[in-house]
Amino acid sequence: MPRKQAPSFLAPPPVDARQLKSFPAFVLRRGSEVHRIHLATLDPWYFNAQDTWRFSPCAVDGLGACYLAERPVAGLLETFKGVTVVDERDVLQRAHFTAQLRHDLRLADCCAARARAFGVDGEIHTTTDYTLTQAWAGALAVAGFAGLRYLCRSDPGLSQFGYALFDAAGQAPPGRWPKGRDSPIAEQILREAEEFGLRVRPTP
Repeated sequence: MPRKQAPSFLAPPPVDARQLKSFPAFVLRRGSEVHRIHLATLDPWYFNAQDTWRFSPCAVDGLGACYLAERPVAGLLETFKGVTVVDERDVLQRAHFTAQLRHDLRLADCCAARARAFGVDGEIHTTTDYTLTQAWAGALAVAGFAGLRYLCRSDPGLSQFGYALFDAAGQAPPGRWPKGRDSPIAEQILREAEEFGLRVRPTP
């Protein structure tokens, strides 16, 4: 017989987003370096509003989320989550974007112990119920946060931090966010990924 699905203890956000004004905050300081692994043919500052992404603030009309990471290896693991072997050509199609923020960003800290008092637990980083996580993203955006800080589920130790930043859905206009720089994914990043069991299969 199939096992029953375990209950979720991640609560929905409050209907009145003003109750989240005192949600724990993490300030991503001006000058902080952020990383993103993206298709080299696309601009990195794209704010996705589709409901296929964990923290798309779908309930807020016209708002999207751009996903970055504290460390480049986290971005790589999230790009290729769910697989242990990736083709070299797939890696070569992507770029490592690095930028330094020009302003402080006040993010909702979903990794803080105090978040539990608002109904957030570790499931927010791992649940497949995106309707619930997207509801949290939307409520936190309405509460005035510029984005949220979370843990990347592709790391079994949950020690890699990701950032979902909020802005108008679609491609950000030039100059709105730091230009940064794109570079090929360095061998060092690939070696770090190997520690998490991700291997690159060379092109024949």
